[in-house]
Order: sequence, then C-alpha cells, then structure tokens
Amino acid sequence: MNDEFIEGLRQFQQQALNLQSMMTDMQQRMPQGVEGTDAQGAVTVRLATDGLPEFIRAASDWQRRQEPEAIGAAVGDAYGVAMSQQMTAWAQAFEDSDWQGKADRLDSQFAQPEASAAPAAQPDIPERDLRYVVSRPLDVLAEDVLSAFDVVDRMDETASEPAEVEGTSAGRHVTLVVIKGALRSCEVDRQWAAGQSYIALNQAFEEALGDARDKLSSAGAAGADAIAGLQVDSLLDEALAILQNPQRFID
Repeated sequence: MNDEFIEGLRQFQQQALNLQSMMTDMQQRMPQGVEGTDAQGAVTVRLATDGLPEFIRAASDWQRRQEPEAIGAAVGDAYGVAMSQQMTAWAQAFEDSDWQGKADRLDSQFAQPEASAAPAAQPDIPERDLRYVVSRPLDVLAEDVLSAFDVVDRMDETASEPAEVEGTSAGRHVTLVVIKGALRSCEVDRQWAAGQSYIALNQAFEEALGDARDKLSSAGAAGADAIAGLQVDSLLDEALAILQNPQRFID
C-alpha cells in the first residue's frame, strides 16, 4: 500500500509538470492587449490578462458619436467586441499549438502509465528546505490530504456563484459591475455625463475600474485566507520529502 501511494505521488507530480509545461506554452501564445470599440467609435476598451478591462477610454469627440444616456451601454458594447476578438485569437492559438492533441496524449499517459516502454524518470523535486519536515506515517498524511480536499470541495460548492462587486467613481457618477474575469455592466449618470469632457469621463472610468479591482482583491483575499488555513505548504513539504526518501517515512 505504501509503495502504491509513493508511486501515485510520483505519477501525479509528473503529470502536474507536464500540464504546467503545456499551460505555459499556451500562455505564451495568448493575445495581449486586445482592444474593442463600440460601433459608433465613442468608447475603446482594452482587456487585461485577467479578462477585466485594463482601461476604458472615451474618444475626444464622444458626445458627437453617442448620446450621454447611451455611453454606459457603449462601454459594454466595446467590451463585448474586445472579448469576441480575444476568443477568436484564443481559438487560433489552440489550433496552432495542437493543444487538444497534447491534452489527449496527456490523458492517455495518465490513464495508462503501465503502457510506457520504460518507467518515467523521477521528476526533479522543486527546491524546498525539507530538513525540518516532521516524519509522519503515510496513512496520517493521506488522511490530512483527503481532509483538505474535502474542505476545498465545500468551499467550491459555496462559491459556485462568483462574487459580484460594484466599482464606483468619485461622486458615484460611473458604476461598473464586475465579477472575477468579466465586466457585467456599466452605468453612467446621464445628466452628469452631458456636461463632461472626455478627460473627465475617462478619469471617472479609471476611478470606477480601480475601485472594482480593489473590491475583487478583497473578496479574493478572504478565500486565500481560508486556503492558507489548510496548511497546504506543510502537506506539500511532507509529500516532497516522501518522494526524496520514501523509506524514511514508511511506518
């Protein structure tokens, strides 16, 4: 049982390294700085790598292109155009990299490890200081790992709906509703916007976007604190120590 557990850890680590390499390759192929503009050319949105706008900018002659009551909808339209262009670029990147074929081969290797002609070389262990890892029986470590998985599963169930936050500008003239990775809506006070230059409008967009990002970060920090309480690093250190010296940890 102990040998099977150790071999399972080795296989899992090898698969994780392969998956990380594949994802790194995909990230390098991902389009950067994709922009979209509404049909009237009043607003341009550039996407950040996290899917939220990097910036929202009104054209210098936006009032000639859009009515004040429509400028919020124009932001949503520009964001939608940027997302569509990014999805098209993603699809091309997937095709160019043969990502599906690589994923299928990775799944096949994971499902049938015994089919390999020769055992895979043990992956390099990440450089971590394991000198002071406390030895525990494998069954105790396995129980703690399974308990951590259970906690994460419960957290995932309670977080099935992503946190939605509102970012507002000074004076609350612009309101952005966002979730992690997406802009849901934009509302702009019509009466206020009617008397504003593109500089003032862009400043309000920047303030609302910054406020939304700050609130999303706060929501994410709460989840990170919960994960930290699981002492995942400690469990990882024990697992890595087992891979380095299995016999030392076999009860």
